[in-house]
Amino acid sequence: MGGSDAEGSSAKRAKTSEPKEEEEDPLVRRREELILQGASAAESLRAVCAKLQAKNEKLLGRLPPELWKKILDENLHQNDLVALAMTCRFFREKQKDLGWKVETDWTSDRVLELQKSGKVASYSFGWYRWVCDTFEILPGCEWRKWLRVEGAVYEGNLVNYAAFQGSVEILRRLMEEKGWKLNVGTDKWAGQGGSIEVLERLKERGYEFNVMACAGAARGGHLKALQYLRGLDPPCPWNSGTCSEAAAGGHLDVLKWARSQDPPCPWDEETCSWAARNGHLEVLKWARDQDPPCRWDEMTCVVAAKGGHLDVLKWLRDQDPPCPWGEATCAWAVYGGSLEALKFLRAQDPPCPWSEETCRVAAGGGHLEVFKFARSQSPPCPWNADTCSEAARCGHLDVLKWLRSQDPPCPWEEGTCSKAAKGGHLEVLKWLRSQSPPCPWDADTCSEAARNGQLEVVRWVMLQEDRPSVLDLPEDVVELLKAEGFFDGEG
Repeated sequence: MGGSDAEGSSAKRAKTSEPKEEEEDPLVRRREELILQGASAAESLRAVCAKLQAKNEKLLGRLPPELWKKILDENLHQNDLVALAMTCRFFREKQKDLGWKVETDWTSDRVLELQKSGKVASYSFGWYRWVCDTFEILPGCEWRKWLRVEGAVYEGNLVNYAAFQGSVEILRRLMEEKGWKLNVGTDKWAGQGGSIEVLERLKERGYEFNVMACAGAARGGHLKALQYLRGLDPPCPWNSGTCSEAAAGGHLDVLKWARSQDPPCPWDEETCSWAARNGHLEVLKWARDQDPPCRWDEMTCVVAAKGGHLDVLKWLRDQDPPCPWGEATCAWAVYGGSLEALKFLRAQDPPCPWSEETCRVAAGGGHLEVFKFARSQSPPCPWNADTCSEAARCGHLDVLKWLRSQDPPCPWEEGTCSKAAKGGHLEVLKWLRSQSPPCPWDADTCSEAARNGQLEVVRWVMLQEDRPSVLDLPEDVVELLKAEGFFDGEG
């Protein structure tokens, strides 16, 4: 009897120590039942799915906001946001909380940046299928944002991204199941991705590689891919773009190999300027240490200044002879917002030259501290009416006020008002016209606003007693304003 009791107790302990199977959510079970019933249960299925989504969102909502931000910041990049926002209402709200604009950026520079940081996405075929089911798919390939049809996806772009991520199987399925074709940019993207297997598959399909394949491999830093391309019979062609792209990516090993070939891969001024643009000083030093050295020109200093690469800029000017510079160097330093670069340029003996363009660019960028430095020099950096016009065009009222507060004030003209109107900067325009005397204006103020759809600006202008005469408006602007009802009731 005692032994039996002991065995029973042991059995009970064993039973209680076994992990419990997770109970299936009744809503999930009901959803599966309704799915099996087909179209006849569609209405009930929608109701159950809505309840299930609300329940899941409630559970997700228990995570504190700071934890959600950490999860999304560390695991998402810009190109993931469309899929995230379309998953459910809760995720859409979290996407809004991030403050990121929902748009994709599949340009080479952005994708390579993600690749370098280890955040580039490797999409499954299911993702490609989801894209096809969700968006309008257009033939061809278009990476230029300003030429793409909004809301559409191009089949060539998807093919090229599959090549970039090294997905031979996805490439095959896209071509065989979707009937999509390789295009003129596929080799470039395959080169940037660095997959020799993909390059081999392209070759098997009779794809004719061009210079962009080698340039792409060089930009991605994929030496083995470049060696494969150059080892073909005949070799994949290359040109100075291969060296420029290697320099742009900071891939000194690739650049050294390319230049060690017989004959060496050609290079030109672009190699130095791309290295300087992206701050790759070691690449620049090596290129200039060769015999003969890689050529450079004023653009090398310009792009170093634009990027704020002060160490590069100092090295360039320390050479004998120094790398050439000019007025554009100061202007582009300001464009990049680098006050330190501008101060260095002007502290040299003799100083780097500057012109009115420096002030115009500072106005466009809203760089007030740059202005204060530039105008405090002896003699001050020159300016003209374009300076005020550029500040007005970009809506930088604080800069504009400072410009006009100087003694003497920065000049302005009719174009200052028309530029503010064109950009829809009504507060800037109101301030311009409230001064004593007011900034001059003419019919272009109304014309520029109308042609750019700034109807609120047009309405304000038309209500002013001292508005420019409507008789001076071009015919196309008059027709635009008539269509918007601005002349209703007038004879």
